[in-house]
Amino acid sequence: MVDGHVEHGPFVSPYAYEWFIEGEVSAAKGRHDEAAMAFESATAAPATDVVLLARLAEEYELSGASRRADRTLTIARRSNPRSARVALAEGRIHRRRGETQEALAAFVRATELAPGWDTPVLAIAEALAARGHRRRANAVLLSHLESDLHKKPSDARRALILAARRAGDPETLQRALALDPTSTPADRAQAAGELALASGRPALAARMLEGTLESRETIRLWLEALVASGDRGRAAAFLTSARGKRFGSSLERAERLVAIGAIDRAMPILRATGPSPRASYVKGRVDLAEGNAVRAAEILAGVPIGAASFERSRLALAECARARDRIGAAAEALSRTPHGSLPVRRTLAELYAAQGDLRAALRLFDPKEAAERAALAEVFERAGQFDQASAYYASLEAFAQGDPRLRVRASAEQLASRGRYRAAIAVLEPWTRTAPDDLHARVRLVELLFADAQHDAASSKGRAALSVVDDPVLRARLRRMLAAQGVASK
Repeated sequence: MVDGHVEHGPFVSPYAYEWFIEGEVSAAKGRHDEAAMAFESATAAPATDVVLLARLAEEYELSGASRRADRTLTIARRSNPRSARVALAEGRIHRRRGETQEALAAFVRATELAPGWDTPVLAIAEALAARGHRRRANAVLLSHLESDLHKKPSDARRALILAARRAGDPETLQRALALDPTSTPADRAQAAGELALASGRPALAARMLEGTLESRETIRLWLEALVASGDRGRAAAFLTSARGKRFGSSLERAERLVAIGAIDRAMPILRATGPSPRASYVKGRVDLAEGNAVRAAEILAGVPIGAASFERSRLALAECARARDRIGAAAEALSRTPHGSLPVRRTLAELYAAQGDLRAALRLFDPKEAAERAALAEVFERAGQFDQASAYYASLEAFAQGDPRLRVRASAEQLASRGRYRAAIAVLEPWTRTAPDDLHARVRLVELLFADAQHDAASSKGRAALSVVDDPVLRARLRRMLAAQGVASK
């Protein structure tokens, strides 16, 4: 049995089998000279084993003995001209030598000789992806998987799912998951919707999730996608409908309505609820949204410590103080919050930075943690230290963050740090259309366009951004950038 398939061949003696295992162990450790010697010892047995010869040829190549590799492959082909394993070894050797076309031809021959075998298909996909043809690579994997009527667990499906996640390709992910007989439509829609939302494609996420609104988590994602795509009216209509009750309690729905700005729809639900700390929090948010910061502060201050909504109430209370330009009072309201959660520390850092105390803001975070580095990037950005902010964004794992904005910035900055400005622009530009209120991203896009010598596009986007950027630090940076390129700004 080889990879789950019966292969008819000669009897393998214990002596040859022992040396074969020794060779595989050495190969796994990267000791290719030792692996080749072990496989040579295994060939001393009387029978000719094509599996052994194919592995010996690969290890000869990896140890630098290319001529021996070619001779061994020739012997293997003569021994079994229809061996897919020999064709696979030949393809791997060609690829190592940089002979991509010859490698692909050998891998294709291996798939023809063993149609149901994943390994040569994976080799084709890897070779194509290495040359930048990721869509073709995914298409090869999909075609192979869709032709496999048994739909059994396979390395090809796992590779395709991983590739789709890395590339931020929700459609391919959904098709790959559909080939798993254990998955459900709801599972597939949720996974694909999450990826679409995280990749900055909220409208696609909403379409993918719409037909599977059964669980609360799916509904939450769908509402988030609707809001992110600008369809707040539809989200509000759902929350006030009979179907919307599946989202949660009356207060939970009212809180979400307030969060998306649908105050008029939230008020009837709030009036029908009894007094509670959470109700006070939501009512305070309503007053704050309507511009009555003093009344909102009075309500929010009454939420008792220990209540589930206490921390959120303190964050809203700080927002009330900021609305009245009382930065010190806002910081004091949060400094008394007993939980040092990340949202509290983020807001505190923003307040400290606004007061000019950057060191106090930076001390709130641990740069060893990814989520904390993301917060540090934002602190540096708001403080006008843009180079440090870019470095921190680039240090984040692009697809490890739950926040779509962080994913986009991390991907863009990682590419920009390697001088791949055009690729970074391709990541950042769709995001600025989806989230035009992310002004730091818009200014960074202008900078990258100038770096890529796309002067006209950069000038146009720079002037457009200048009309909406109200942060004095960011506005000054954009003005300097435009002036350095000889672009007149008002």
